[in-house]
Order: sequence, then C-alpha cells, then structure tokens
Amino acid sequence: MLSLVAITVGLVSISQQSFWMDEGGTIFRAMMPTIKDWWRMMLQLRGSDVLMPVYMLYAWFWHHIVGATTEYALRTSNLPWLVLTVVILARLRFWPLVCLISPFVLYFVNDFRPYSMQIAAGACAAASLARWMDGTKQSGFHGVHAVCASCLFLITCSLTGAVWAAGVAVGAVLSRPECLRRMDFWKRAIPWIVMALLAGGYYAFMMHKGYRATGIPDAGVMNVMFGLYEMTGLLGLGPGKDELRRSLSSVIPHLWLLIPAAMCIGGAWLCGFVSWAQGTSRLARYGAVVAVVLPLLGLAVIGVLMEFRVVGRHLSPAIPAILLPLAACLRADGPRRKITLTVGWAACFFMALSAINLRLLERHANDDYRRATNIAINALKEGKRVWWRADMNTPRYYAYRIGGMPVVNAIQILESDAPTSLLTTDLVIINRPDLQYRGFDYQSELKRNFFKQDAVFTGFEVWEAK
Repeated sequence: MLSLVAITVGLVSISQQSFWMDEGGTIFRAMMPTIKDWWRMMLQLRGSDVLMPVYMLYAWFWHHIVGATTEYALRTSNLPWLVLTVVILARLRFWPLVCLISPFVLYFVNDFRPYSMQIAAGACAAASLARWMDGTKQSGFHGVHAVCASCLFLITCSLTGAVWAAGVAVGAVLSRPECLRRMDFWKRAIPWIVMALLAGGYYAFMMHKGYRATGIPDAGVMNVMFGLYEMTGLLGLGPGKDELRRSLSSVIPHLWLLIPAAMCIGGAWLCGFVSWAQGTSRLARYGAVVAVVLPLLGLAVIGVLMEFRVVGRHLSPAIPAILLPLAACLRADGPRRKITLTVGWAACFFMALSAINLRLLERHANDDYRRATNIAINALKEGKRVWWRADMNTPRYYAYRIGGMPVVNAIQILESDAPTSLLTTDLVIINRPDLQYRGFDYQSELKRNFFKQDAVFTGFEVWEAK
C-alpha cells in the first residue's frame, strides 16, 4: 500500500516540461543504440557523466527496455528510487509523510538525473547507520554488511556520492570504535572495502584523464548554504533559481512567507533533533553528526579548490538528516507536546506548499530548451545565421524527436560553424546569460550592434538583428 502511495505521489510530481541542460546530456547518451555506442559517446562528450556510470547505464536501460521516449516517461525512471526511499525507513513513524511532502525529494523525482538515486542511497545509509548504532539489538557485527552496502551504493551513484560514503564510514566507526579491534568486523568489511577501492580507482583514473564537472569561479561555501536552503524546503516559497542567482535581494518580496516558514521548519527540526539526541548514546550522536558534517566540509573545500559549484543536488544523500528530525518532531510527547506538534504540522504545511509551488509555478520551471531549439531550427530553415550560446546535448534530443538524425545533423552547424562576429549573425540565443556573460554587459554590446531582444522565457533570451 505504501509503495502504491509513493508511486501515485511521484506520478503527480513528474511533469512534461522541457528537459534542461543536464537532463539533455543524460538522454542523448541513453539514445545510443548499443552499450558499446553508449560508452563511446560517454567518453567522447567528456564532462562529469563519466563519473556516474551506474546511473547512466541505468538511464540507458530505462530508455531501451521500458521504451521511454518522452520527458514524462523518462522521468518515471525515478519512481523505483522514490519507493525505496520511502520504504527503507518506513518503520519510523511519519517518515513516509515528511518524505512525500518534501519539496527537495519531489523536485528531483521530476529530474532525469541521478539525484533521486542518491536520495535513496542516503536513506539506505541512514537506515543502516541506525541499526548499526543501536548495538543492544545487534548480534555481533552483522550490521557491517548493511553499512558497507549502503556506502558502496553511494559510491556507485557518483563521485560526490563517494564523499558522502566516506562520511558514513567514518561516522559508523566513531559510533562503535571497538569494532576496529575485532577480527569478525574486518572479515565482513574487507570484501566491501576492496570493491570501494576499485570504484575509487575508476574515479581517480577518469579524473586523471580529464573527466570532471565544468569549473565555475566563486564556487564554495555560499553554494553549500544555498544547497541547505533547497534541502530545507524553502526554495518553492522564494524566488526562482535564476532570480536568486542574479541577485540575493530577489528574496526580499518573499520574506513575508520565507521567514515564518524558516522559523517553523527550523523549530520543528530542532525539536526533533533534541528528542532524538536525548534517547541516543554519546558515541552515536558523534557518529551521526560526523557522517553529515564531514562530507559538507569536504564538498565546501572541493568547491573552493577546484572551482566546483556545489549546489543542493550534490547534497542529496544528506536529505534524511533534514527529514528524520521533522518526523521525530511529529512523534513528540511530554509537557510541551501541543506546542511542538503545532510547530511540526506548521512545518509540514509550508513544505507541502513549497512542493506545490515548485511543481506549478513558472518561475521554478526548467530552462525551456524545447522552445529554444524550435526557434533555432526554424531560423536555420529560413537561412539565418544563429549564434547558439547554450549546451548542445538537449537540442540534439529535441531535434531527433522533430525529424530524426537528418535534423540532428542539420543543427550541428550551431556548434561546428557558429558565427564568429555579431556582424555576421542574425539571431543570438542565450541560456542563463548571468553565467554565460559573468561580469560583462552583453546587452549593451548587442544593442550597439543593432540587436533587439525578441523573446525572454525560462532560462533563455533571444536577440534578433534589426
């Protein structure tokens, strides 16, 4: 019954809106006819997708075996991960509720990327850690397999998942340090450690070959803070990501809703965390905190040193750290039970409202690559010279849907023979101008060259020569 409820909520959360840049990269690779072609394209297009091979292979199988071709059908590949996320911790009262109203969880159900898989891996890690830390209910070290399996699950999700796996491993050891002195522990752990090292060796080799995420300046601690803003469920109550990225002041008109929501969600989380901590041993508390904080610090440092833009999706495995205390708050008892429950249910109200806004409001929609691709294709048919300032994988997918490989080949001119000067350009199509032209007044430059803004829609601007 619970699985059916999760599937129903997931189906409602999935939309038919356009794929954005990263989703296009997933589907274009998944469209390859054979595994051999898929791997060759993975290597050819480079980028960070090579560092999440298990998910990319899963996407390929979903496309070919299930026969999924549309945005909606492809995004349903997240439903098994949503069900696993809900069921694995279902023994904890109110977990299914807070999970299925979480804006963060439901947002990534509507995204053809590995983040629902990572959320499920994080839930598995939380469940295994809870059993491992509760030593009074364990027989020997049988819980080692559950913790190690969840760590390997995290590692195979992506390279960032490996950072979270390291946090889980350290947290598990800190919560029960006596395990290091027991041969029974090492007999169970060593096979898993070998598999983890093999996966780590693969990542190290691929990074040495130059496969990594695109570096973005000014990445680091502020991006981690934005990620926490997403995870707490506030994103749907505030400005869209594009607005927020352009200016932090865009939150001001939304403060009337963000402030009470933050107070309720934060208060409920604190009440739940205190309730959990009071019934947990000191070592277990240390282990749980380290399992979350250590990867956060690691990602912040990586973001600064490698110009890697850490955002909410990279923190996906940590979502149980947000939701479990909220579930604990709803189970509150004691002299302040009424106040605690009032705050907890108010937090649920704001989270549900945020989830609905993320699903329905235009300001939270994906970059509309579908519309931009149609504009570019129509312009090329009219013989216009198009300067395409955006990713090419998603346009290839939409071109294929329009007319198969002939149209895909036709739009290659956007990349292979792009205009080199505005003087020879008829149309400029720009995705996320604030990132494409960081610190540069591109609008004044276009206007000086007699271009006029022809259209503005989610994530894009279109400028036409007049």
